[in-house]
Amino acid sequence: MKTILLGVVAALALTSLPAVHAQDASVSVNAARAPQYQMQPDEFSPYRNTYKLENGQKISFDNEQNRLYAKLDAGRPVRIYATSKTSFVTEDGTRFDFHEDGEGLAISDFQKMRWASTTPASKVMMARR
Repeated sequence: MKTILLGVVAALALTSLPAVHAQDASVSVNAARAPQYQMQPDEFSPYRNTYKLENGQKISFDNEQNRLYAKLDAGRPVRIYATSKTSFVTEDGTRFDFHEDGEGLAISDFQKMRWASTTPASKVMMARR
């Protein structure tokens, strides 16, 4: 009887080891986020427009309440976040830098956007109104 009881206790102890080990194997990663700029609603007005990209695609910028969006061609809007008065980023890392009071636009990491045409990773996509 003692042998059976000892065997059951040993079996239970051994089955709990993988669960304890699995808890120790978790990894926590903190990704750096771009600093957010608190943009006032009227500050976005110069950028609410459609821009023609050098590859022929079109990108438009709009806002709904306090949220800002970029939309490539007929695709779904992608939320963007202001990092300065003239710069914005997507959650995927695409960066938009407006210049000339919103007349021109430079897009870094354009290939990360959904519905983006094939573009080399190092290329900066330029656009104009």
